[in-house]
Amino acid sequence: MLCGPRQAGKTHFIKSLTHAGAVRFLDGSRPRDVRQLQSLAAGDVDALLTGLDAVVIDEAAAVCDISRIISALARAGQKTKIILTGSSLLEFSPEALQAAGPVVFKHLWPLSLHELAQTYGWGFVETNLSRFLVYGMLPATATAFDSAGKRLTVLSGGILTHDVLVQEEVRHPAALKELLELLACQIGQQVSYESLGRELGLHSQTVERYIELLEKSFIIRRCGSYADRLDGEIRKGKKIYFCDIGLRNAVIDDFRPFSCRPDARALWENFFFIERLKMHERAHASVHQCFWRTRGPKTVEPRGIDLLEVEGQRMRAFLCRLDGASKAKGAAAFRSAYPDCPVRVVTPQRLDPTLLGVEPVR
Repeated sequence: MLCGPRQAGKTHFIKSLTHAGAVRFLDGSRPRDVRQLQSLAAGDVDALLTGLDAVVIDEAAAVCDISRIISALARAGQKTKIILTGSSLLEFSPEALQAAGPVVFKHLWPLSLHELAQTYGWGFVETNLSRFLVYGMLPATATAFDSAGKRLTVLSGGILTHDVLVQEEVRHPAALKELLELLACQIGQQVSYESLGRELGLHSQTVERYIELLEKSFIIRRCGSYADRLDGEIRKGKKIYFCDIGLRNAVIDDFRPFSCRPDARALWENFFFIERLKMHERAHASVHQCFWRTRGPKTVEPRGIDLLEVEGQRMRAFLCRLDGASKAKGAAAFRSAYPDCPVRVVTPQRLDPTLLGVEPVR
């Protein structure tokens, strides 16, 4: 099961993996293929699988009752591999999939700076980083800056319809769209389901459900807070980032250059969080990403660490700033509570490639 944001390159990737074998390719967005899958009888399953190395169901979430269909294919007992792709997990029942047999879930995120550096060199990344922070890292936009804004606007206009509203019963579709816009304006900030609900006229539980739908559609990613030692640590906080910063900018229709944006620091924090997530998944590392906040004795304003990574007994802390001379507000309290955890200030001007798994040129 290959999952990831829409237009991240899943179809291209699967075709490149299977081009040399005997493969049947079915498309969940093609009505003829959908009808064939939904009308499968026992004899049809055997006929479909015979002589094939793999059956690929692209955009499988678009096929109603896909979990039942997959179970029927798996029960046929043949050695044919079943490969699914999806831009959403809303239609999939994990229990039904696991009952069908061993299932391997993989994420395919948009391109990473690591991949671009491997192909074009780190110099290319440094030269174009400010553009990536505006147009994001989807394959169609990461190196085609002239047309990126138009492509992202079209994608953002249909993403809720394709990946959420068609597959889920959403009683307030207009509110869901407004929620997405509110979240886009609050990246890098703590969010509250209650305050979002008040602004939208929705119950906090409805807001939470809608956010879960957006996360299962690989539009956003939630990040929780970390608390272990201090009484003043914020224990139930949450931030929400976009899986692709270009899509976020399309949601608010803002493609101004990075150098003149009032939200530049928030863009950088979102971008760095997602790039580190891609790196950890590429390395199959079990890393918990969170943030850390505490309230100081003389102020009600939260202070803390933008990104905290916990891997077993090890911790790494990052402060996302626009320049290295910025004051690391809140870091002193963190260093006092966690003296063994290194704290690094990361900036787009002097980004260390090793932080993204890019080996330095020797």
